[in-house]
Amino acid sequence: MVLDTTNERTGGMNVAPALVDEYLDLKEKLEPLEKRLGQVKNLLKDLVTEEGSFVDELRGVTVYLQPRFRKEYDAERLLATFPHLAGCVKPAVDASQLEACLHSGMTTEGQLERGGVLTRTLHSRALIVKPLEGRRP
Repeated sequence: MVLDTTNERTGGMNVAPALVDEYLDLKEKLEPLEKRLGQVKNLLKDLVTEEGSFVDELRGVTVYLQPRFRKEYDAERLLATFPHLAGCVKPAVDASQLEACLHSGMTTEGQLERGGVLTRTLHSRALIVKPLEGRRP
């Protein structure tokens, strides 16, 4: 099935070819930039890992690594401590269903942590380049 992109707003003109051309042109220009941005970000991340955080006053930013944690739940303890969340537990905790339970107000992350059923494990560190306090970028 071919999409008819002719409509009243374009005065009856078919805009699809022009949009496809522009999309492909932009994609061709952006891909090398995105690749280089990824490389520079990795180099900067390596630098901060080896040398530590720093402030670039000329650009008004601080550069540091921020830890990112992955949540893990203990299914047995979850069931023992919070039996009303049994619908969230399969052979392993269904994290997306449990998140829905949290968002619906059935319990809180604090309660799960205090109950010993929520732990956090480091899975990555995000590179943060943040404007300094009181300075405009």
